[in-house]
Amino acid sequence: MPSLVVFGVSVYLGLNFNIVVLLPFSALAGGTVFLLSGSTDSLTLLTFTLISIQAGYMVGLTAREIYGQLRVRLNIGQTKRI
Repeated sequence: MPSLVVFGVSVYLGLNFNIVVLLPFSALAGGTVFLLSGSTDSLTLLTFTLISIQAGYMVGLTAREIYGQLRVRLNIGQTKRI
């Protein structure tokens, strides 16, 4: 479940921010998972969390153009008209 939440947040980050945001978000999510996980499988959970951050960010990057076109079509974003 935490990996799905992290995936969703990283998709949002991929849509709206540059790659510079990945390092602090990875450190924050990794530290949170490490501190909240009291089991011996914390390394496995940490690995899955970091992989889901990277995958979600890639999905967000590849969906930027489609997301922008959808926003313009729904009149949420700016148009290219002068």
